[in-house]
Amino acid sequence: MTDQDKTENLSSEAKAVKTAVEDGGNIRAKVRKITLDALHRGMLDAQETRRVVRSVMQGASQGVSKAGGKTKHALGEALAGMDEALAKSAEAYKLAIEEAAGRLRDFSRHDLEKAVNNLHTLESMLLDTLKEVADQSAGEAREIYQSLARHTKVNATSAGATAAAAITSLEKKLGRTLREVAVAGSDVALNTTSKIAEAAAGFLAGLSDALHDKAKSLREKR
Repeated sequence: MTDQDKTENLSSEAKAVKTAVEDGGNIRAKVRKITLDALHRGMLDAQETRRVVRSVMQGASQGVSKAGGKTKHALGEALAGMDEALAKSAEAYKLAIEEAAGRLRDFSRHDLEKAVNNLHTLESMLLDTLKEVADQSAGEAREIYQSLARHTKVNATSAGATAAAAITSLEKKLGRTLREVAVAGSDVALNTTSKIAEAAAGFLAGLSDALHDKAKSLREKR
């Protein structure tokens, strides 16, 4: 498969990341924005998050072909930008779960627990996907991704730390709520987990806009 064929098979966010890495500059900020934009376009569920993470890593892997001797730095910055975006997604999920918990009869205990579990598995999903893309990459990118995977496994990610803090907060707030949900016996056949994921995407859009506005304001002051 030629390089052109590989590029044509990339998702839109992967192509954007590839271009960002090739162009250089502030790779971390560019990849963070691309990742945030991709995550809040649809439902912020585990499956879509994994897809976006894989796409971003694949795009970065292809983009380093023009990075010269800065391949490790470029991939590290791309991973850091994606990690920061995932940390924001953890914040958004926390807000969505808290909102869902305020409407007990619309949600079952299982829905809330599944949503919380998405937070629990965020960091492991990131590590698993990083290893997967590393195994699929070639040459220097493969070696660097494998090195980053080992480093990330030892050192907590921003996403993992944010998710852990969110879980601790939710467990304090929702321990009683989850028991109340069980008593309420909400067995209504609603796609409620999807509703939580949709709400999380909405919260993430707001967090993303606030982050972009802050960055823009800082640039204008310089």
